Amino acid sequence: MLRLLSLAALLALSGCSLAPFKTGTPSSASAPGSSTTGAGSAPVLTAPTDIQQPPPEQVIEAPAPVQLPKERPRTPPATLSPASRALVSQAQAQRQKGDLPGATVSLERALRIEPSNPLLWIEMGRLRMDQRNYLQAENMARKALATSVGDDRTQAAAWQLVGDSLKARGNNPQAQAAYDRAKALVAN
Repeated sequence: MLRLLSLAALLALSGCSLAPFKTGTPSSASAPGSSTTGAGSAPVLTAPTDIQQPPPEQVIEAPAPVQLPKERPRTPPATLSPASRALVSQAQAQRQKGDLPGATVSLERALRIEPSNPLLWIEMGRLRMDQRNYLQAENMARKALATSVGDDRTQAAAWQLVGDSLKARGNNPQAQAAYDRAKALVAN
């Protein structure tokens, strides 16, 4: 008995969740002016009107053709201003004498004059190599790479310095990759 009551309750609840069907006659069966309830005509069930239809299928257009990036613009080779050139010459003389702290001061003065000149960053990186500060030498070379986009000759020198720094730290495969990049830039 309990099963029967629970089955009846389920049927009643399931009936509540459905929208009621509307009854009527087919529109083609009735002529204008005639009565919709005639003998022999059975009521016709129609679907409820409040059910939402699925949206029409969207047409996906083909993506626009991919445009290849333009070749990077070439820039003229980096040069030093007269003041920076004098300070670099002074730093190189100090380096040859073994005065590495004095050479550092001279190059730092040159970098204050031209902070975005990649040649100064490469020179500072070489000085750091002499000081056995290989990680900082690599950082200086990467700064030179960032500031010399489009200047293949300067970029090749910076990649050479990256390779030297990596080799000094024992990262030979990475150093070889840096040397290969330097060679590829010089070959262009």
